[in-house]
Formats: sequence, structure tokens, C-alpha cells
Amino acid sequence: MNNKPRIDSQEALTPRYAHYRRMLCASHPGLDLRLRQGRMIRSTLAELASRFDVILLDAFGVLNLGEQVIPGAPEAITGLRAQGKAVRVVSNNASQSPANMVDRLKKMGFDLTVEEIVSSGMAVIPYIENSIHRNRPYLLVGSDDSAGVYAPCPESLMVNRPGSTLALEEAESILICSNREYHGGQQEQDALRLLTHKKVPLLLANPDLATPKPDGRLEAVAGYAAFDLAETFGLTIEGIGKPFPPIFQEVIRRFPGVPRERFLMVGDTLDTDVLGAAAMGFASCLALSGACAGWGDSLENLCDVRGIRPDSVISSLGG
Repeated sequence: MNNKPRIDSQEALTPRYAHYRRMLCASHPGLDLRLRQGRMIRSTLAELASRFDVILLDAFGVLNLGEQVIPGAPEAITGLRAQGKAVRVVSNNASQSPANMVDRLKKMGFDLTVEEIVSSGMAVIPYIENSIHRNRPYLLVGSDDSAGVYAPCPESLMVNRPGSTLALEEAESILICSNREYHGGQQEQDALRLLTHKKVPLLLANPDLATPKPDGRLEAVAGYAAFDLAETFGLTIEGIGKPFPPIFQEVIRRFPGVPRERFLMVGDTLDTDVLGAAAMGFASCLALSGACAGWGDSLENLCDVRGIRPDSVISSLGG
């Protein structure tokens, strides 16, 4: 099943990512100015790390591209540990359990533990438990891991769980973790059927719009599917993963007492990693090994178009 929408360029994503920026700027006074003042200092990770206690690393585009390891990334993590830095992989992956993420990364040469993984899926239950959605039925768009590891009370609240006694129309939200089984499948049919009867909010565990493939193509992911539904049916989006606070609050909870300015977020996207870090008061670093690879001399223009300038820029973790 591969009926995912085609994305022709990074520029095609700009209007949708701009929506995330507006959402966060509306709730974080001063963020607009902060985003425009990033100095974009060219550096290396080794040079930057000395100023921070906690180094947060995006996964896709920073550690790996699919099954392809970013050169030098495993060694960079070893080097950070040697400096006494706490390392956490902060990923919008809500389709794999932390254990499965660790197993996959270990096969690529990364020596990581489950405790060093903070996935957007981990933020789902805390977010829902502290919102109006607590104990309310929902429709899940996601994988088996999404349902078994991240979804709240799937046995009693997930309307599209096999064997559920709930009617589809009883869902009061759509929880979107992954679009792997969505486009052209039963989950898409269920979502469209539900939304023809009622408008419900979209709880977006993975706000990423697209991921770059090793051959340069852009593949639509969960956030893109959410925007298609939001624009078609006039729905609101509630963000859980990067760039929104819930995932970063999971990080902060693990490091009580560490000032926010002592966190460094290293990511490959302006609109999730850099934007989210700035909104939380973290320092931001853009790695040119994923979504922004190849921009080179055009990077300043891209940053100005998006209205998001990182504090620093590195070629890659190993560069």
C-alpha cells in the first residue's frame, strides 16, 4: 500500500510549516523575535557541546537516513558521553516502541539504551490525561506499536481496535501517530467516514510533514495526512510531538533542576527541531545532513523565508 501524496520540494511544505510557527508564536510571547535573531554560527558539535549539560539529538536526518547511518554519528555520541554530557534521542517517531527504536539503531552501530529515547509517542498519554480528551473515545491512525505502546486505554477507548464494541461515530478525536497504514487503507476510510458525520480535533503525535529519502525524494508522513484532513474538513490540530511542548516537557521531566539554556537541540529541520527548541528556551543547532542537506549558500534565504534562524549550524554530527 503506497498511495502517499507526492511532495515536489521543500518549498511546497512552507505554508503548512508556517502554521506551526503561528501556533507557537501565538502562545509564546517574544518567540517571533527570538526565531529571527538566531546567529547561525557555523561550528562543530564537539565545539558546541562544552556549553551544555544535555544534548538532544533528532533521529531521522541526524543519526540516520532510513537504514543509512550518517557518517560519524555513532562516534559523535561516544564523544559526547566522554565529555560527561547526557544524551537523549528526541524523535517524532510514534510508530515504533522505544525498544524497537533502540534495536534498529543498534543494528546501525549506535550504542543507545531505552532510557536515552524520548519519542513523541511517549508524550501522548501524559498529554491526553491532562486535557479534555481524558477517558474519551478516539480513532487511532497508527501502527500496531502505536496502539499497543502509546495509545491510552485502547481496549476501552479506541473505536477502531479489532473487537471494539464502540461505534466509529463515538470517537471524539483522531489520534494520529503514523501514516504507514493510512493512505488508501482502512484507517483512511474510517477517518473519512467519521468526519462526514462530525468534526473532531486531530491529536498529532508526529507533526513531521515529510522525511527525506537517501535518493533525495520527500516522503509524506503523519503531519501531512493531518493537514489534508484539517484543510478538507476545517479541523483543529493539537500538536504533541516536535515542535510542540508536550514532547519537550517529557525531556525536562527527566532532568529536574537543569536550566533550559543548558539544553541543546540538534536537528535537521527548521520547523520542528529548531522552532520547538526556541519555544522551550533551548539552544538550537541545525544539522545539514537531512532535510536541509544541499542548501549550502541558499540556507540563509531558506531560514529567512521560514522566519526561523538556528543559533548554530553544523554539517553533521560527525562533521
